[in-house]
Amino acid sequence: MQKARQIMRQAIYNIYTYRIDYIRVFVMIRVCQFSLVIPVSTLVFNVMLNVTGYTHITEQNIQSFLMHPFVIAMMLLLVMVVLLFIYYEMGFLFIMAFNQQRGTRYRFLTMWQQLNRKLPYFYSLQVLYLIVYIALLLPLASFLFPLSLTQGIAIPHFMTNEIMSTTTGRILYAAVASILVMVGIRSMLTLPIFTIQPKISIRQSFLQSWRFSRRGLFKLLVLLAMILTVHLLLLIVVTVVGILPLFFLERFMPSAALLTAGFTLAFLEMAFVVLFCLLQAIFSQVMVAMTYDVRVFAPTKKAFKNKRYFPLPLVLCVIFSILSMINIFSLEKSLYAPDTKIIAHRGYTAGNVENTISGLVSAANAGADLIELDIQQTVDGEFVVFHDRTLRRLAGKNGVIANMTLSELKTITIYENGMSDKISSLDDFIEIAKALDVTLLIELKVHGKEREDLLPRLVEKLRAYKVLDTYYVQSSDAQLMTQLKNITPHLRVGIVYALNIGPLDHLTVDFIALEASWVDESLIAELNAQHLDLFIWTLNKDRSLQEFIEKNVSGVITDHPDIALEIRAKQNEQQYFLQRVLNRLSFIF
Repeated sequence: MQKARQIMRQAIYNIYTYRIDYIRVFVMIRVCQFSLVIPVSTLVFNVMLNVTGYTHITEQNIQSFLMHPFVIAMMLLLVMVVLLFIYYEMGFLFIMAFNQQRGTRYRFLTMWQQLNRKLPYFYSLQVLYLIVYIALLLPLASFLFPLSLTQGIAIPHFMTNEIMSTTTGRILYAAVASILVMVGIRSMLTLPIFTIQPKISIRQSFLQSWRFSRRGLFKLLVLLAMILTVHLLLLIVVTVVGILPLFFLERFMPSAALLTAGFTLAFLEMAFVVLFCLLQAIFSQVMVAMTYDVRVFAPTKKAFKNKRYFPLPLVLCVIFSILSMINIFSLEKSLYAPDTKIIAHRGYTAGNVENTISGLVSAANAGADLIELDIQQTVDGEFVVFHDRTLRRLAGKNGVIANMTLSELKTITIYENGMSDKISSLDDFIEIAKALDVTLLIELKVHGKEREDLLPRLVEKLRAYKVLDTYYVQSSDAQLMTQLKNITPHLRVGIVYALNIGPLDHLTVDFIALEASWVDESLIAELNAQHLDLFIWTLNKDRSLQEFIEKNVSGVITDHPDIALEIRAKQNEQQYFLQRVLNRLSFIF
């Protein structure tokens, strides 16, 4: 414990002493990231689309896209760009810490040259060690350093939700995650060893990290955990202190809330940037100190005074002023009554089984604008309301929907969250929905055994109930939805995408439903320009609902329509700036 305290004191002292160097490094990293790495990555991807002839990438065509020789070559180039960026970003921090702890002088040019001498390893098979290392530590890096290039890299929610929906999936997920975490932790010192030692290879660095983990990794992890805990406490304290003025003004002087909210958001944005950069610097100091067991060294005050300063307070004031004005303008624009539709995902599943009449009724009572349900065609050509291809998850028995008749399926009891209900037909749903005066969003699940009259039968059913002009129909089968739109131009037809990269143009449907991970500002603007509606699925967190309702997308598909409706109602009210500030911070960081 004594050594840990000594290492921490030395780390903080070094960072304060060399704070100008750290500011320069972090500014250089961000400038490089936003002016070089991101534009190059965007350019390479657009070139891939142009050369291969693809307009955009979805789950239907991603396999063929990735198998194209030119795409393979360009993907390797992108991987190399990301690896090099992370290598230089962390390499500078590790080498700086190493020299600071030894009291040796260093120059940025010298560090740059030292890192450049290791570049030949990136063109050898040893780079695979580094790829594995980075891949294993990406989740940790994304959590700890959200301002780095790794921000936003995560497994899409729809994939994890499917994996975690079964006991077997949860066990498998936990087992694989445990193995990957163990390997990642034991190899976490690979990069500091590789960047600091001038003649060591990537493979040797990897092996040295594993050898170190036999004796000192536990102490290192405990120390890093303590640092992270203190960092989180600081974030909480800074956030509470920062929002207190807004908290009181919002209640007692609403006229000043907008201005205060802009200042508050600017202050917290800058504070969070400083704290995360500080965390990154401390981690590099501690990892180097624990790996090389350096002696405690304090630079002389004379050496510190010889450093040249730039007017940091003035720069911070200018940045704060600019951020405040941007935030005030942005928050003022967010005050409006959004017309985002709240879509209950498979009905209201809280206290009900998904895709059942009880869930439909609960969703209607909650006030949902649309109620989404899944249908499949049975062996006798009818339509049953059911999501899965088999009965295993909800009924606990064998049975394939495509091989069963509607009458057989309607006798089966299904279970979810301690509740039970019966499987229903599409006719049952439409009759109840018409009685409740609610609109349905029908998702057509394609299992491959549909009859040739699939679309005509569906259209005829909707026409018989006189809902062709009011209901929505969507499916992940783009070709099928294009045919449906041609058959019934007045029906609102959409395509469901679990994945989309690139522009969505030349679509002949009315809307798309896209998983939230792939939605950004440019896509929203692009679809607005084409007068295409955008439904985003499946949003179950308050902050994600707040984000997309604030952006006034066409619809949000959620398991919590009551919460989404409450968020939408608050969107045009002046006294909710505090919630907007907190939500925007969570989006950014």
